Amino acid sequence: MSSSVDILLPTFDPNPAFLRRAIQSVVDQTHENWSLCVVQDGGDRPLAEIIGEPRDPRVHLLSIRHQGKAAALNHALKQGDAKYVAYLDDDDIWYPNHLQVAISAMCEGHVRFVHTDAYEVFLRKAGDVYREASRNVLNRGVLSDLLLWYVSHINTVHERSLIEEAGPYDEKRQVFIDWDMLLRMARFSRPHHVPVVTCEHYIYLDDDDRKDNTISRVHSADPAYSRRMHDEMFARAFNLLSLKDLIGALSHPRFRVLLMKHWLRRGA
Repeated sequence: MSSSVDILLPTFDPNPAFLRRAIQSVVDQTHENWSLCVVQDGGDRPLAEIIGEPRDPRVHLLSIRHQGKAAALNHALKQGDAKYVAYLDDDDIWYPNHLQVAISAMCEGHVRFVHTDAYEVFLRKAGDVYREASRNVLNRGVLSDLLLWYVSHINTVHERSLIEEAGPYDEKRQVFIDWDMLLRMARFSRPHHVPVVTCEHYIYLDDDDRKDNTISRVHSADPAYSRRMHDEMFARAFNLLSLKDLIGALSHPRFRVLLMKHWLRRGA
């Protein structure tokens, strides 16, 4: 029987324990009809040597030459044909209910694109281990629901047909790879928010309390580029809003502040 959902998990220079934990969180799903494609984005050692051969036949380990996260996602997409597509990063986890909650909401609501809630968990390095420093729900209310800000791949599930309409991931993009695709898909189907926490997104802090994730390092290395891309994404997100969306959102102070900043930058 073919799977109902293809799960894409790109990885680059993974922490073996974190990657095994991510894979196990997929194996533990209550919705069992899935296929997981783990794509190694370059590396000198094969994944099976790093984390061991998977015991579950639904887990598939693949590799490509190093081209970036977007290329790994595109490669993974080509491996399956399930109706739904879901995502997980190599250092995050899903709760066992993630797929069940998302797919049930899509079927019951006749929608093509959902995002659940996630905990954003900050982990501070203490010697050789990370300890939890804080956690909060990642969703930012209307800012997430309308602009898809702080919506991550890991809490998103959608119909494969949306990717076919939006086109493949942009392999030239260094940052906001997820947000770019979410906005492109939103042109064809309005995202539906399911206010249930189904996963955890981890922010790893080094000994100096600096974010140590791969993408965070890109932002830190070139803050001007990061800000330019940030402004571009918000401009695209605002342009997707209908007049009804805009009027409704203006009652939210944080939305008004963001909108004002956006217009000020446009006029600069």
